[in-house]
Amino acid sequence: MKRTRSAWITYTVLRLVFFAVPFALVYVLGLALRFSMMTAALVAAVFAALIGISLSVLLLSKPRSIAAESIHDWRNRDRTADDIAEDAALDGDAEIRPEAAAEDTAADDAAEVAAAGHAAAEDAAAGHTAAEGAAAGDAAASRGRTAADADPDARA
Repeated sequence: MKRTRSAWITYTVLRLVFFAVPFALVYVLGLALRFSMMTAALVAAVFAALIGISLSVLLLSKPRSIAAESIHDWRNRDRTADDIAEDAALDGDAEIRPEAAAEDTAADDAAEVAAAGHAAAEDAAAGHTAAEGAAAGDAAASRGRTAADADPDARA
């Protein structure tokens, strides 16, 4: 916690310094060159922003990464591994993180069993034997799909 707070303070103060110092120097230079106050302020703001961004990218990578990590941790403090896996699936990410996939809950297991049982019932109604439906359900469950997806005849 202390490391995160220190990184935030360092990052914020240095970003302000990286803007304020160039702004003051360019503003004074603009006034010395007899620009109007408004023109000098505008030119100083543009140059100070460019200089400040450049310096922060070059010099503040460590505090910025710590601050970004703290934001990520704060945003995900109440999320479970299942929430992360569901979000990844909804976003269309091809790869789900292993720690999320490894922590299946009892509800997920029950849903898989129910899907396999439902598919087996569909197979029985379609004229397949219970053994064929169970085999298709087991094969589909191992691949993470429903039994109806595994057996094209079950969809008919």
